[in-house]
Amino acid sequence: MAALGMLLGGCSQQSAEPAAQQTSPRESPLDASAAPRITSTFQSELRWFSGNRVTFRVVAADPQARALTITWSTNTGTLGPAVSEATQSEVVWMPPPCMLTDTAPEITATVTNAVGLSASATFSLTGATPCLAEGQRSRASRILSLQSESVAWNAR
Repeated sequence: MAALGMLLGGCSQQSAEPAAQQTSPRESPLDASAAPRITSTFQSELRWFSGNRVTFRVVAADPQARALTITWSTNTGTLGPAVSEATQSEVVWMPPPCMLTDTAPEITATVTNAVGLSASATFSLTGATPCLAEGQRSRASRILSLQSESVAWNAR
């Protein structure tokens, strides 16, 4: 009997309470220090050509629905005035006449909320009009020169 009591006493019973479950980041309460996020981007062209304009657009959201400011910057070329609304902005970029081949144009949109937290999106373009080193003539001008000399020679 004592052995039976020890056997029964050695049994343990699991608690009927469910174990605590971890919540995913999507289910967690909104973080007051969360930065805004860019929800959508648009770029009208992937390549640039001298004289062609390229349009860029971002749409953003703030987890706390705070006011947003969207600013644009570029490493080359010229940005037109931005057209902005509460959660989106659009800008037109004009490329320079030519660019060194090792320089890729980058246009950056920075979204900042009312408490100074920010998020950025950088757009890239591939170049199509390289600049030549000083003293070099373009291949087109050499061909034109050769053709005009050839025509002059044939005309003699």
